[in-house]
Amino acid sequence: MPLQEDVTTYKAQNNLGYCLSRAALIMQTAVDAALIEIGLNRLSWTVLACIRFEGIESPSKIAEFVGLERTTASRLITRLEKQGFVTRQPSNEDGRGHSVKPTLQGIEACKKGPALIEAATRPYLSDLSENNVKQLIYLLKHIGTGTVANWKVPISK
Repeated sequence: MPLQEDVTTYKAQNNLGYCLSRAALIMQTAVDAALIEIGLNRLSWTVLACIRFEGIESPSKIAEFVGLERTTASRLITRLEKQGFVTRQPSNEDGRGHSVKPTLQGIEACKKGPALIEAATRPYLSDLSENNVKQLIYLLKHIGTGTVANWKVPISK
């Protein structure tokens, strides 16, 4: 008599991890495409926005805030510096370190970036009410709280 397998039905579309990954990929692609207009990509924008809007100027604190390895954040900061979006200045606190500050070009990019991102992502949220979007953001912010989450993104060279 043949062995009857216990078949468990699994639908990726109903899995939280799948849905989050899919939504993230859709949004990341849209944001990357939108930011081309100001000469940035999503990760470079995230670092620049962290510096400009959060006031975080230490490379190691930028890496921690954004969720990147220190070396990855450093490469992104160097790229932003070469593109003219930021400058590195000796740190007032510590003669060894540097603080990263936006240039006028970086400040101008930060004036345009939010609207570009909003316009690029809005079509993907059209089935959600404004309250649904606020609830989604609230819920997503709570993923990983109360745990030691390893969420740093290693970026290939």
